[in-house]
Amino acid sequence: MPKKNPYNINWFLKFLPAMTIAGLILLPIDVSATQLHSNSEGIITHQVGHLFFLFSMVALIFTITGKGLDKQKGWRLIQYSAFFFILWNLDAVAAHFFDNQINAVKIENISFGKIRIITNNDSSLLAWFYYILKLDHLLCVPAMLLLYRGLSNLVDDQRQMMVKKDTP
Repeated sequence: MPKKNPYNINWFLKFLPAMTIAGLILLPIDVSATQLHSNSEGIITHQVGHLFFLFSMVALIFTITGKGLDKQKGWRLIQYSAFFFILWNLDAVAAHFFDNQINAVKIENISFGKIRIITNNDSSLLAWFYYILKLDHLLCVPAMLLLYRGLSNLVDDQRQMMVKKDTP
């Protein structure tokens, strides 16, 4: 008989409507997707963190390939996830560089659903490039989903091996 899943999220789903309503009521007025740093040491430390994460994902890809783990679906999905995390980190480093390090771009909130991107030299090309950089969730969300699916696949494979091991 299979064991009960210890990672049951039914309790979360039960309280999800109440948490959603509470979140909407307590929603702050100003919400920014990209964290801004006022002093140079903050952004430098933040950028080093992105670079460390980026190089860690590169090392993970080479480790998975080098050990031949990419033949398993779960590890292959984790490898794809690492690739998307690399792209996300490159994107985040570039966005932070433009808005925090060289201050070439500034965001002005016009209304709840509108912003204005102001560049130092009024370059519409830089404004569009920065806008595309701010869509970093299009890289981060697939990376997290691939990581989740890869880990889930590895757990399922492990469970199947345990069932086969326990079956005479």
